[in-house]
Amino acid sequence: MVYTVTLNPAIDYLICPESFEKGNIHRFRGGSFLAGGKGINVSLLLSSLGVRNKAAGICAGFSGDEILRQLEAAGCETDFVKLPQGVSRINVKLRTTDGEETDFNGDGPQITSRELILLIDRLRDLTDGDILVLAGSLPSSLGKGGYAEILKELAPTGVKAVVDSFGESLLAALPYRPFLIKPNLEELGELFGVEIQDVAGAKEYALRLIDQGAQNVVVSMGGRGALLVGERGESLFCRSAKGGVVSTVGAGDSLVAGFLYGLSLHGTLEGGLRWGVCAGGATAFTQGIASGDAVKALYPQVGNPYPV
Repeated sequence: MVYTVTLNPAIDYLICPESFEKGNIHRFRGGSFLAGGKGINVSLLLSSLGVRNKAAGICAGFSGDEILRQLEAAGCETDFVKLPQGVSRINVKLRTTDGEETDFNGDGPQITSRELILLIDRLRDLTDGDILVLAGSLPSSLGKGGYAEILKELAPTGVKAVVDSFGESLLAALPYRPFLIKPNLEELGELFGVEIQDVAGAKEYALRLIDQGAQNVVVSMGGRGALLVGERGESLFCRSAKGGVVSTVGAGDSLVAGFLYGLSLHGTLEGGLRWGVCAGGATAFTQGIASGDAVKALYPQVGNPYPV
Protein backbone atom coordinates (compact mmCIF):
# COMPACT_ATOMS: atom_id res chain seq x y z
CA MET A 1 0.00 0.00 0.00
CA VAL A 2 1.12 3.57 -0.65
CA TYR A 3 1.15 6.03 2.25
CA THR A 4 1.63 9.72 1.53
CA VAL A 5 2.71 12.25 4.16
CA THR A 6 1.95 15.96 3.85
CA LEU A 7 3.19 17.93 6.83
CA ASN A 8 2.16 21.32 5.44
CA PRO A 9 -1.17 20.77 3.61
CA ALA A 10 -3.27 23.59 2.25
CA ILE A 11 -6.50 24.68 0.70
CA ASP A 12 -5.78 26.31 -2.65
CA TYR A 13 -8.34 28.96 -3.57
CA LEU A 14 -8.20 29.19 -7.35
CA ILE A 15 -9.55 32.36 -8.96
CA CYS A 16 -9.48 33.29 -12.64
CA PRO A 17 -10.11 36.99 -13.30
CA GLU A 18 -9.77 38.34 -16.82
CA SER A 19 -6.84 40.51 -15.76
CA PHE A 20 -4.87 41.58 -12.69
CA GLU A 21 -3.44 44.99 -11.88
CA LYS A 22 -1.94 45.87 -8.52
CA GLY A 23 -4.01 48.38 -6.53
CA ASN A 24 -7.25 47.86 -8.49
CA ILE A 25 -10.53 46.12 -7.57
CA HIS A 26 -11.14 42.98 -9.64
CA ARG A 27 -14.20 40.81 -10.11
CA PHE A 28 -14.26 37.16 -11.05
CA ARG A 29 -16.80 34.40 -11.41
CA GLY A 30 -16.72 31.12 -9.61
CA GLY A 31 -13.55 30.19 -7.84
CA SER A 32 -12.75 26.79 -6.42
CA PHE A 33 -11.34 25.44 -3.18
CA LEU A 34 -8.98 22.51 -3.75
CA ALA A 35 -7.08 20.41 -1.23
CA GLY A 36 -3.40 20.99 -1.91
CA GLY A 37 0.05 19.89 -0.85
CA LYS A 38 2.43 17.61 -2.70
CA GLY A 39 1.59 14.40 -0.83
CA ILE A 40 -2.11 15.13 -1.11
CA ASN A 41 -1.76 15.59 -4.87
CA VAL A 42 -0.02 12.21 -5.10
CA SER A 43 -2.84 10.55 -3.16
CA LEU A 44 -5.57 12.16 -5.26
CA LEU A 45 -4.08 10.92 -8.53
CA LEU A 46 -3.28 7.46 -7.14
CA SER A 47 -6.93 7.08 -6.12
CA SER A 48 -8.08 8.18 -9.56
CA LEU A 49 -5.75 5.56 -11.07
CA GLY A 50 -7.25 2.88 -8.82
CA VAL A 51 -4.28 2.52 -6.48
CA ARG A 52 -5.21 2.07 -2.83
CA ASN A 53 -3.47 4.63 -0.66
CA LYS A 54 -3.65 6.37 2.68
CA ALA A 55 -2.99 10.10 3.03
CA ALA A 56 -1.40 11.03 6.35
CA GLY A 57 -0.05 14.25 7.79
CA ILE A 58 -0.87 17.07 10.16
CA CYS A 59 -3.78 19.48 9.75
CA ALA A 60 -5.77 22.02 11.73
CA GLY A 61 -8.98 24.02 11.85
CA PHE A 62 -11.79 24.37 9.34
CA SER A 63 -9.38 24.26 6.40
CA GLY A 64 -7.96 20.99 7.74
CA ASP A 65 -11.48 19.57 7.93
CA GLU A 66 -12.08 20.51 4.30
CA ILE A 67 -8.81 18.87 3.25
CA LEU A 68 -9.89 15.61 4.89
CA ARG A 69 -13.37 15.84 3.38
CA GLN A 70 -12.03 16.24 -0.14
CA LEU A 71 -9.53 13.39 0.25
CA GLU A 72 -12.18 11.00 1.52
CA ALA A 73 -14.63 12.07 -1.19
CA ALA A 74 -11.94 11.19 -3.75
CA GLY A 75 -11.57 7.68 -2.31
CA CYS A 76 -8.39 8.20 -0.28
CA GLU A 77 -8.07 6.75 3.19
CA THR A 78 -6.85 9.34 5.69
CA ASP A 79 -4.88 9.35 8.94
CA PHE A 80 -4.01 12.93 9.92
CA VAL A 81 -2.96 14.25 13.29
CA LYS A 82 -5.43 17.06 14.02
CA LEU A 83 -4.04 20.05 15.89
CA PRO A 84 -6.21 21.55 18.65
CA GLN A 85 -5.63 25.10 17.42
CA GLY A 86 -4.68 27.04 14.30
CA VAL A 87 -5.71 26.42 10.69
CA SER A 88 -4.04 24.65 7.81
CA ARG A 89 -2.64 26.92 5.12
CA ILE A 90 -4.90 28.74 2.70
CA ASN A 91 -3.25 29.75 -0.58
CA VAL A 92 -4.68 31.99 -3.26
CA LYS A 93 -3.85 30.92 -6.82
CA LEU A 94 -4.57 33.64 -9.36
CA ARG A 95 -4.78 32.60 -13.01
CA THR A 96 -5.59 35.24 -15.62
CA THR A 97 -6.98 34.46 -19.06
CA ASP A 98 -3.63 35.26 -20.68
CA GLY A 99 -2.10 32.32 -18.81
CA GLU A 100 -0.18 34.32 -16.20
CA GLU A 101 0.07 32.67 -12.78
CA THR A 102 0.35 34.57 -9.47
CA ASP A 103 0.38 32.75 -6.14
CA PHE A 104 -0.14 33.97 -2.57
CA ASN A 105 0.90 31.17 -0.22
CA GLY A 106 -0.11 31.40 3.43
CA ASP A 107 1.57 30.16 6.58
CA GLY A 108 0.50 26.99 8.32
CA PRO A 109 -0.11 26.34 12.02
CA GLN A 110 2.65 25.93 14.58
CA ILE A 111 3.74 22.28 14.54
CA THR A 112 6.03 20.88 17.21
CA SER A 113 8.11 17.72 17.51
CA ARG A 114 5.32 16.28 19.66
CA GLU A 115 2.90 16.22 16.72
CA LEU A 116 5.60 14.75 14.51
CA ILE A 117 6.13 11.93 17.00
CA LEU A 118 2.38 11.26 17.07
CA LEU A 119 2.39 10.98 13.28
CA ILE A 120 5.44 8.68 13.25
CA ASP A 121 3.77 6.39 15.78
CA ARG A 122 0.84 5.98 13.38
CA LEU A 123 3.24 4.87 10.65
CA ARG A 124 5.17 2.23 12.60
CA ASP A 125 3.02 -0.60 11.24
CA LEU A 126 4.34 -0.09 7.70
CA THR A 127 6.33 -2.98 6.23
CA ASP A 128 8.79 -3.59 3.41
CA GLY A 129 5.81 -4.20 1.14
CA ASP A 130 4.60 -0.63 1.57
CA ILE A 131 5.71 2.63 -0.04
CA LEU A 132 5.98 5.85 1.96
CA VAL A 133 5.89 9.16 0.06
CA LEU A 134 7.28 12.18 1.91
CA ALA A 135 6.46 15.21 -0.19
CA GLY A 136 6.44 18.97 -0.02
CA SER A 137 7.84 21.72 2.13
CA LEU A 138 8.44 21.28 5.84
CA PRO A 139 6.81 23.60 8.40
CA SER A 140 9.42 26.10 9.55
CA SER A 141 8.87 25.02 13.16
CA LEU A 142 10.29 21.57 12.36
CA GLY A 143 13.51 22.78 10.76
CA LYS A 144 15.10 20.93 7.86
CA GLY A 145 15.36 17.51 9.48
CA GLY A 146 11.70 16.49 9.59
CA TYR A 147 11.87 13.93 6.81
CA ALA A 148 15.19 12.57 8.06
CA GLU A 149 13.61 12.06 11.49
CA ILE A 150 10.71 10.11 9.98
CA LEU A 151 13.05 7.91 7.92
CA LYS A 152 15.30 7.28 10.90
CA GLU A 153 12.41 6.16 13.10
CA LEU A 154 10.84 3.98 10.40
CA ALA A 155 14.09 2.39 9.16
CA PRO A 156 13.39 -0.89 11.04
CA THR A 157 10.15 -1.36 9.08
CA GLY A 158 12.00 -1.70 5.75
CA VAL A 159 9.45 0.51 4.01
CA LYS A 160 10.40 1.92 0.59
CA ALA A 161 10.62 5.70 0.86
CA VAL A 162 10.03 8.30 -1.83
CA VAL A 163 11.20 11.82 -0.96
CA ASP A 164 9.97 14.71 -3.10
CA SER A 165 11.51 17.73 -1.44
CA PHE A 166 14.35 20.18 -2.05
CA GLY A 167 17.35 21.84 -0.49
CA GLU A 168 18.57 20.87 2.96
CA SER A 169 15.51 18.77 3.80
CA LEU A 170 16.24 16.53 0.81
CA LEU A 171 19.98 16.28 1.53
CA ALA A 172 19.28 15.38 5.17
CA ALA A 173 17.16 12.42 4.01
CA LEU A 174 19.80 10.89 1.71
CA PRO A 175 21.79 8.96 4.38
CA TYR A 176 18.63 6.89 4.97
CA ARG A 177 18.77 5.59 1.38
CA PRO A 178 15.38 6.56 0.00
CA PHE A 179 14.18 4.34 -2.82
CA LEU A 180 13.39 7.37 -4.99
CA ILE A 181 13.91 11.12 -4.94
CA LYS A 182 12.50 13.53 -7.52
CA PRO A 183 14.10 16.95 -7.83
CA ASN A 184 13.23 19.08 -10.81
CA LEU A 185 15.98 20.60 -12.93
CA GLU A 186 16.08 23.87 -11.00
CA GLU A 187 16.09 22.15 -7.60
CA LEU A 188 18.89 19.83 -8.70
CA GLY A 189 21.02 22.78 -9.79
CA GLU A 190 20.37 24.64 -6.53
CA LEU A 191 21.63 21.66 -4.52
CA PHE A 192 25.05 22.07 -6.11
CA GLY A 193 25.08 25.79 -6.87
CA VAL A 194 25.07 25.33 -10.64
CA GLU A 195 22.75 25.95 -13.56
CA ILE A 196 21.92 22.76 -15.46
CA GLN A 197 20.97 23.11 -19.10
CA ASP A 198 20.71 19.62 -20.55
CA VAL A 199 20.27 15.89 -19.94
CA ALA A 200 24.01 15.30 -19.66
CA GLY A 201 24.29 17.86 -16.88
CA ALA A 202 21.25 16.45 -15.10
CA LYS A 203 22.76 12.98 -15.25
CA GLU A 204 26.07 14.17 -13.84
CA TYR A 205 24.49 15.72 -10.76
CA ALA A 206 21.90 12.98 -10.29
CA LEU A 207 24.82 10.54 -10.00
CA ARG A 208 26.19 12.66 -7.18
CA LEU A 209 22.91 12.19 -5.31
CA ILE A 210 23.24 8.43 -5.88
CA ASP A 211 26.68 8.65 -4.28
CA GLN A 212 25.12 10.42 -1.30
CA GLY A 213 22.58 7.68 -0.68
CA ALA A 214 19.61 7.84 -3.07
CA GLN A 215 18.79 4.52 -4.74
CA ASN A 216 17.04 6.10 -7.73
CA VAL A 217 16.78 9.70 -8.92
CA VAL A 218 14.14 11.04 -11.29
CA VAL A 219 14.83 14.55 -12.55
CA SER A 220 11.73 16.20 -13.97
CA MET A 221 12.59 18.51 -16.86
CA GLY A 222 9.28 20.18 -17.65
CA GLY A 223 8.14 19.95 -21.24
CA ARG A 224 11.25 18.03 -22.26
CA GLY A 225 10.47 14.97 -20.17
CA ALA A 226 12.25 13.26 -17.29
CA LEU A 227 15.55 11.52 -16.59
CA LEU A 228 15.97 8.46 -14.37
CA VAL A 229 19.33 7.50 -12.90
CA GLY A 230 19.63 4.36 -10.75
CA GLU A 231 22.29 2.99 -8.45
CA ARG A 232 22.64 -0.12 -10.64
CA GLY A 233 23.78 1.97 -13.58
CA GLU A 234 20.41 2.65 -15.20
CA SER A 235 20.22 5.96 -17.03
CA LEU A 236 17.00 6.48 -18.99
CA PHE A 237 15.27 9.46 -20.55
CA CYS A 238 11.59 9.71 -21.47
CA ARG A 239 10.22 12.50 -23.64
CA SER A 240 7.00 14.31 -22.75
CA ALA A 241 3.92 14.25 -24.92
CA LYS A 242 3.16 17.44 -26.81
CA GLY A 243 0.22 19.53 -25.68
CA GLY A 244 -0.99 22.92 -24.54
CA VAL A 245 0.19 23.69 -21.03
CA VAL A 246 -2.61 25.06 -18.83
CA SER A 247 -0.83 25.02 -15.46
CA THR A 248 2.31 23.35 -14.17
CA VAL A 249 1.00 23.25 -10.57
CA GLY A 250 1.00 19.64 -9.38
CA ALA A 251 2.75 18.25 -12.46
CA GLY A 252 5.76 17.04 -10.46
CA ASP A 253 3.51 15.46 -7.84
CA SER A 254 1.59 13.73 -10.62
CA LEU A 255 4.87 12.40 -12.00
CA VAL A 256 5.50 10.71 -8.64
CA ALA A 257 2.01 9.20 -8.59
CA GLY A 258 2.34 8.01 -12.18
CA PHE A 259 5.75 6.51 -11.46
CA LEU A 260 4.36 4.48 -8.56
CA TYR A 261 1.40 3.39 -10.69
CA GLY A 262 3.69 2.27 -13.51
CA LEU A 263 6.03 0.52 -11.08
CA SER A 264 3.13 -1.47 -9.64
CA LEU A 265 1.77 -2.23 -13.11
CA HIS A 266 5.00 -3.33 -14.81
CA GLY A 267 7.39 -3.96 -11.94
CA THR A 268 10.16 -1.99 -13.70
CA LEU A 269 11.76 1.43 -13.41
CA GLU A 270 11.19 1.90 -17.15
CA GLY A 271 7.46 1.35 -16.69
CA GLY A 272 7.43 3.74 -13.77
CA LEU A 273 9.23 6.46 -15.72
CA ARG A 274 6.94 6.27 -18.76
CA TRP A 275 3.77 6.42 -16.68
CA GLY A 276 5.29 9.19 -14.56
CA VAL A 277 5.91 11.33 -17.64
CA CYS A 278 2.34 10.62 -18.81
CA ALA A 279 0.91 11.72 -15.48
CA GLY A 280 3.02 14.86 -15.27
CA GLY A 281 1.99 15.86 -18.78
CA ALA A 282 -1.68 15.12 -18.21
CA THR A 283 -1.76 17.45 -15.20
CA ALA A 284 0.16 20.18 -17.05
CA PHE A 285 -2.45 20.03 -19.82
CA THR A 286 -5.41 20.59 -17.46
CA GLN A 287 -6.50 22.75 -14.55
CA GLY A 288 -5.80 20.96 -11.29
CA ILE A 289 -4.64 17.38 -10.87
CA ALA A 290 -5.40 15.20 -13.90
CA SER A 291 -7.82 12.30 -13.71
CA GLY A 292 -6.60 8.74 -14.04
CA ASP A 293 -8.49 8.48 -17.34
CA ALA A 294 -6.62 11.50 -18.72
CA VAL A 295 -3.30 9.94 -17.75
CA LYS A 296 -4.19 6.65 -19.45
CA ALA A 297 -5.36 8.46 -22.59
CA LEU A 298 -1.95 10.12 -22.89
CA TYR A 299 0.03 6.90 -22.53
CA PRO A 300 0.13 6.01 -26.28
CA GLN A 301 1.61 9.45 -27.03
CA VAL A 302 4.62 8.93 -24.76
CA GLY A 303 7.34 6.69 -26.13
CA ASN A 304 9.41 4.15 -24.27
CA PRO A 305 12.33 5.48 -22.20
CA TYR A 306 15.71 5.12 -23.86
CA PRO A 307 19.29 4.93 -22.52
CA VAL A 308 21.32 8.14 -22.29
